[in-house]
Amino acid sequence: MPAAETSKNTVSVPRLSEIARVFAKVGTIGFGGGVGMLALIRQEIVERRRWVDDAQLSVAVAMGQMLPGPFVSNYAEYIGYELRGMKGMVVAVIALLAPCFVLMCGLSFLYFQFGSVPLVTKLFAGVQPVVVGILAWATWQIGKANVRNWRAGIIGVIAAVALFFKFDVLLVVIACGILGILVSVKGLRDRGIKGSSGGQGETEAEAKSQESKARGQNGPERTANGERRMAFVPWFLPLLFVAVAVPGVWQKAGELAYVFLKVGTVIFGGGFAAIPFLQHEVVDVHHWLSMREFIDGVALGQITPGPVAITAAFIGYKVLGFWGALIAALGTFVPSFLMLWGLIKVYRRVSSNALVRGFLSGVMPAVTGMLLVSTVFIGRSAIIGPAQVVIALLSLGLLLWLKIEPVWLILGGALVGLLI
Repeated sequence: MPAAETSKNTVSVPRLSEIARVFAKVGTIGFGGGVGMLALIRQEIVERRRWVDDAQLSVAVAMGQMLPGPFVSNYAEYIGYELRGMKGMVVAVIALLAPCFVLMCGLSFLYFQFGSVPLVTKLFAGVQPVVVGILAWATWQIGKANVRNWRAGIIGVIAAVALFFKFDVLLVVIACGILGILVSVKGLRDRGIKGSSGGQGETEAEAKSQESKARGQNGPERTANGERRMAFVPWFLPLLFVAVAVPGVWQKAGELAYVFLKVGTVIFGGGFAAIPFLQHEVVDVHHWLSMREFIDGVALGQITPGPVAITAAFIGYKVLGFWGALIAALGTFVPSFLMLWGLIKVYRRVSSNALVRGFLSGVMPAVTGMLLVSTVFIGRSAIIGPAQVVIALLSLGLLLWLKIEPVWLILGGALVGLLI
């Protein structure tokens, strides 16, 4: 693509404050776990601001699913890196997680002081069917962008069926990527083209990739050592603060760090997959929580905005108050942050490879299938009567035809939850 044509499509690089504001908004109203937050991220980043396109968002989803730990923080980190390099990566994930972390700390304080938070349960009961409507809308929008031919449609259906029958998400993503490679290679052979698809769409995709690289490198060139320092600083500071401020709890801080670093490093499948592991560690081994407290903590993680893995803050708060919550949360999210940073470096070197493009062509319709199945599963849990059906359908209709911003629907759902 000529330089002049590329420049017409260039979007101005967002300021760090803009990235922080957008991801803080998503973190504040992002109900429904990682999938619900993905719908909001797409609405804010792709639809409204056009900072990235659906192809780049699908890359973020693919990388996020391949790494351990919570998915949605990986999505935010990838987008932040595409926009503003390491600084954007750090700002995006902190802004995304800060609202749910602060809320969970507040709810943890109330819970351990008074034993329950029934108002929160009632408030969010009306939000859950709204999330179903938002997910259905996001499935439709992403499907239109990612499923553009019958081959992509078949891959999307295969992904949906596999996920419906509880196949591992990582395996489904990899399998669909391999199918994408096979389909793209066959298409190249049918057209008699070797080594490159040569289509206008892929030329545009390469231009987008080059543009995002330029945005990620905006400003003075950063050295690899500088990025490494930024990557590790967020983890060590809280430990140092705890060691200096409360020397007597260093052992507990170390145990917390060890348990949650294990969770963030070896647990694949998102926040829900970590629940059995956490139950064993914090209830059976360390006896930090009773079984009832653990179940209530998981429930708070599901009904509050943000990823379900923010339950880590609830556990950490019981052990060491605010500093324990911070150590537990960082232990959960930092390992995948570091892994993603390395994976992005590798991807940027091979992103123009025909096999990599073929892999992503299979992953993108798989994302649509994933959203569809998540909508069904969450809908079965959230819709328990006619009132919830009406709320979900009304939310979907308002999003499709009036293009109402999801935040107003979520606030309306919370009000309905209080009333009914």
